[in-house]
Formats: sequence, C-alpha cells, structure tokens
Amino acid sequence: MNPDGLVAINVVVGLWKASQLVRSPHRIQLRWVVACFCISTTAFAVAPLTGAGQWGSVSGAGPMVWMWLTYSLMLSMLYCLIGVFVYSAGQGRPAFRQAVREAVVLTVTLIVLTVLASTVPSSLAPADYPQTTLIWFRLVANAYCFYGIVVCVVQMRRYARLARPWLAWGLIVAAGGLVLIGIGAGLVATTMVLRLFGLPDWLVMPQAGVLAGNLLYLAGIVAPGAQVRSAAARVWWRHLRDYHRMRPLWTMLHQAFPEETLGRVPASRWGDTLSLRAVNRRFYRRVIECRDGLVRASGWLTVDSDQTEPAAVAAWLREALAAGPRGDADGLTAHPVAMPTEGGLEADVRELVALSRELR
Repeated sequence: MNPDGLVAINVVVGLWKASQLVRSPHRIQLRWVVACFCISTTAFAVAPLTGAGQWGSVSGAGPMVWMWLTYSLMLSMLYCLIGVFVYSAGQGRPAFRQAVREAVVLTVTLIVLTVLASTVPSSLAPADYPQTTLIWFRLVANAYCFYGIVVCVVQMRRYARLARPWLAWGLIVAAGGLVLIGIGAGLVATTMVLRLFGLPDWLVMPQAGVLAGNLLYLAGIVAPGAQVRSAAARVWWRHLRDYHRMRPLWTMLHQAFPEETLGRVPASRWGDTLSLRAVNRRFYRRVIECRDGLVRASGWLTVDSDQTEPAAVAAWLREALAAGPRGDADGLTAHPVAMPTEGGLEADVRELVALSRELR
C-alpha cells in the first residue's frame, strides 16, 4: 500500500472517530484519538515531500524543513497515542501527571530536532546536507519513536487487562503493529549510532514491514469499534424488522384504543414503511402500545377462553374487539394474554410478532 492509501484510511477512521466525539464530547480518550488521527493524516500527507528519508529509510533526504515537519508531526502523533492509552488505563491526577511527563519528553525531543534542523543552511541542496547532522537528526527522532512505542505497548498491556475480551484482542493486534514500527525505529536508531562511529551498517527494515505495522495498528484500533457498530447494526435491523411485523396487531389495537398511542400516528403506511429514522424509539414505543392495548382488550376476555396459542388469541381478539366489552368497561379485570414463557424483552416481542402474524 502506498502512502496515499494510508492517508485515505486515516481520513476515514478519523472522521468516524470525530463523529463519535461529537456525540460524546466528554470522553477524554476519544479526544486523544481524534487528535492522533488528525495529526497522523497530516504527517502521512507531508511525508512524501521528505524524499528518500521517509518510512524509516536510513539514506537520502529531502528538504530539511519538510523532514523536520514530518518527524515533528509523527512524534506528536505518537504522543497523542500515548495519551490515549494513559487515560484508558487510568484516570485522574496520575494519568494527568504521566501525560505531562510525556509532554516534557516530547518537547525536549522537538527542541533538539529544531536546533539540528536550524543548523542546516537553507541554501544547501539535500544532497549536500552535513551527514553528521542528518545522522543525529534521525537518531534523535527514531530514538523517541522507539521510546514512545515502548510506553504505548506497556500502557496497552495495562488497559488490555481491564478491557473486555474482544477489545483486548484488538489491543493485542494494535500492539503487534506498534512493535513492528518500533523495531523499524530501533533499527534506524542503531544504524545511526553505527554510522557515528564509522562502523558498517546493515540493520535496515524493509519499507513493507513499517507499512504492515501501520496497517496492523489501524486494524487493531478499528476492529473493536467496528464490532460494536456491527452489533448495534444487527440490533437496529432486528428492531426495524419486528417493528413492521407487529403492524397488524398494532393497527387492530390502535383502531380499538386510539388513546393508548404514545406518539404521533404515522401519516401513511408507505411513509412509515420507508422511514429509517428513530427506529429503536419507534420499536420500543410499538411494543409498549401493543402491550397496553392487549391489557385493555384482555378485560373483554371470557374466563374459559384459550389464550395460549397465537392462533387462538388472534381469533379471540378479532371476536372480542368486534363484540366490544362484556359489562361495565370501568369494572373489567385484565387477564394475561400472549405472555412469554421466558423473561426479557426479546421473548415478549416474539410473542407479539407471533400473534401479529396470525392477524395478517
């Protein structure tokens, strides 16, 4: 995958996390996540301007200003990632103090990189840059990268102990990606040390390894959230399906007891069928309205009526609603109708859907 692909992935995931932050603005961890993706998107977009020195390469260089900007963004992104897991693994003043300590380390690193970059005359072409300056520049940047990844992995391990299994697996995958990136940064830093002492260097990590690390990290971060959204989508679809399946029962009860309606009656059947707004709220409201209507109708039930099977209940309901109440409506006694044998909302909905199916 080329850098443009990583930029696109970061943009998509960043927008998704930003939408979550809009809905939950008080989640500190989510603020760090959004900041991380915003900075990483900018860093990956700027990285191609640094020339051959990008993606953990140990040779070649682009304009120093772009190298400085790219590394500064990358290291700032890593600091935000540290913040994500620091606040995920702990809250309160301890997390704040650690975030401040890590901010100090980042600030010192950025100051050193700025000083090194400022010593390179802007009039020089990248091929003429002082090699010693480039070596120290990459050594400092990759040393912090290695350090930051170690801190992240440690915090992720702490957080994984507190997280649910599916989230813990996502953290393990993300940590694996970070380990690959950390190995790449460590190899570059080691190579720079060897060059400082004039020793031959051969510790080079392939570009594919760093890209694979980025993809693994993104997969580990996205997978738990995607699983949650997938589960929510399945619930949403089930609610939408059962909402429409209860229509025959609801229609009959609404015609008999219009005062039991909790909200605005749908303007048209087609409009109600095609509408995808507030599905969960409409579903719960329909369940309540159907139950309230059955309670009202059960007062018209004869004592010897068989109301255990959906077909029998449907036949009784048609006759009862057509005949009207037996005696004084205010003195009627409610009876259990279409009651589930198990507890819980899902069992109750199954009974209502089965009864509604018999009324079609």
